[in-house]
Amino acid sequence: MKFSLRILIISFCWHYTVESKFVFPTVDEFPTDCKLPDGSNGTCRNLQYCPAAITAKKVNVCYFDGDDEYVCCKENVWDDVQMRPFTMNCGARPPRVEIIQGIQTEYKEFSYMVALGWKSMAYPGTYDYKCGGVLISNIYVLTAAHCALLNGLPPAVALVGGTNLTDPNNIPIPISNVTIHRGYKTNQSYHDIALIRLSMDSYETPICIWGSYSLDEVNVTAIGYGHTQFAGAGSESLLKAYLTILSNKECSKHYTGITSLPHGVVETQICAKDPDSIRDTCQGDSGGPLILFSTDKYGVSRNFVVGITSFGRACALEPPGVYTRVSEYVDWIEDIVFK
Repeated sequence: MKFSLRILIISFCWHYTVESKFVFPTVDEFPTDCKLPDGSNGTCRNLQYCPAAITAKKVNVCYFDGDDEYVCCKENVWDDVQMRPFTMNCGARPPRVEIIQGIQTEYKEFSYMVALGWKSMAYPGTYDYKCGGVLISNIYVLTAAHCALLNGLPPAVALVGGTNLTDPNNIPIPISNVTIHRGYKTNQSYHDIALIRLSMDSYETPICIWGSYSLDEVNVTAIGYGHTQFAGAGSESLLKAYLTILSNKECSKHYTGITSLPHGVVETQICAKDPDSIRDTCQGDSGGPLILFSTDKYGVSRNFVVGITSFGRACALEPPGVYTRVSEYVDWIEDIVFK
């Protein structure tokens, strides 16, 4: 079990000014520390980067910056961050699954989201997007192993950018290679992780990779293009859902006697669900990322992938969704991406 935090950051902020007759405080004049409704310490963050506040019944508002609302958010700040010197800006973009009862995202809000497409048998020259993935470098996509081969065929293209699947301005990139984790077995759900190499570089900003094991009861965000109801039709627009991490002990109670989990939910897996059983990931979200918004020791808010959607027993019902725990595969990822 790994407890040391490592962040694999592989990549590449924009700024604008608006003239106004009002005098706004500078960034340094805004408060950063605050108190949560329960009296514990928090950090002032933009509302859209604090999933817990979006779903909470009571929040403490710090201030408004123009139209942006900043609220008191529970924050984890990690002091032992090890950054690769040439890749400091992953997951640091400002705002611009398959998801049950999901919220539609803004244009390129999650530009590192990837849709994996297979050549359509019904409509030659087009692609059927059946799985998700997440960009972790300019040329590598992280996804689920069970998405690497569907009916014996690997995906043909990757649509990067998190845009509408029918966006004519987003051209899919051909896939050159697929690497499935050697521990994965098709009749089980362990080591459900794979890497896809693109045939050319993507210019979207990759997500950061989370390297810490401990994540119990942390608020996360799932994104995907999947079905909006169980066995229903998929969505052409990218959707998001706010979930909470469960302990593996609690999660295992929902997955006893499952043939694909002969050892139960193990340390290389992570579980998440909506406490109200309204929003969740579903079939078509396979391979998509489970995202944590956090702050590094330099005070930079970043997006991290903590899990890859693996499976669930049903959509938005009592059993939580199960994800591959990315922190347990950092060494494997590095060995392939940097070889």
